[in-house]
Amino acid sequence: MPSERTTFERTTSENSTPGTTMADTPVAGGAVADGATTDGATTDGATTDGATTDGPMAERVDSTLTKGLQILEVLAASPRPLGITEIAAQLAMNKSSVHRLVKTLCKMNYAAQDPDRTYRASLKLWRMGSTLMGHHRLAGLCAPAMHSLMRATGESAHLSVLEGAEAMHIDTVDSGQSVRAAIERGERVPLYCVATGKVLLAHHYESLRAAVLATMTRFTARTITGADALDTEMAQVRRLGYARNTGEWQEDLAGVAAPVFAANGDVVAAIGLSGPTQRLSRQRIREVAPAVMEAGRTASNALHAATF
Repeated sequence: MPSERTTFERTTSENSTPGTTMADTPVAGGAVADGATTDGATTDGATTDGATTDGPMAERVDSTLTKGLQILEVLAASPRPLGITEIAAQLAMNKSSVHRLVKTLCKMNYAAQDPDRTYRASLKLWRMGSTLMGHHRLAGLCAPAMHSLMRATGESAHLSVLEGAEAMHIDTVDSGQSVRAAIERGERVPLYCVATGKVLLAHHYESLRAAVLATMTRFTARTITGADALDTEMAQVRRLGYARNTGEWQEDLAGVAAPVFAANGDVVAAIGLSGPTQRLSRQRIREVAPAVMEAGRTASNALHAATF
């Protein structure tokens, strides 16, 4: 939620688009400034993608997506597979529209067709729900360690997990600094040039190395590129017990992160901090690294104590 006090927050983070400037912008706890818009949306009732609104404050709603989600809810709630006619009758929708949307759901693996031409929700929904619940519980168990890390270092703390060949921030604790890293929940970042991503990559390197090398991009002059440099960096992360980012994703952003271990010894997350390079110099990174590793141990112990 936005904070109640107005701060001057630099709107760059380890997960923001490369090239974004770090000019001081007055915002309320990271909220978008007056008149600003996101995702291509416009203000004063204007809409995109064919959606309409009833006024300047109305939310944009995509009717096709809404119908597709309604169909998915009907399939998920049904104890048996349903035919097109049954679905259309329950939702008072045109059968041709239902057929088209169900086929789209099947193509995206959210639904499946049985031999008798009836349809059911697929296990993809269950997998998504299980992953989401796991992330929520993981974030809750690690929250005390994140708050302690933020208080100990004065920098924004965050928690990341693997999402394919990327890292995804699932929780964040903003620092009280007037200039701080703005970290977005749910944002995905490259594994090889942010601190939390490096931790996750280092501990899953055998399975992810080829995929990462195939997509490496130089974002700044300090970005690691090439197999030899990446191999060396990953070995160092495992040896030191923490990873660092010294302006490799954004030139003026630095970070430090450490692993979070499950009871079976697997690294399930990375806990870290981010801040401007003016504060997080190489020397400062070495100074805060013990606190970051301690946060990783605290979070790991919380997972071990829970039935996770």
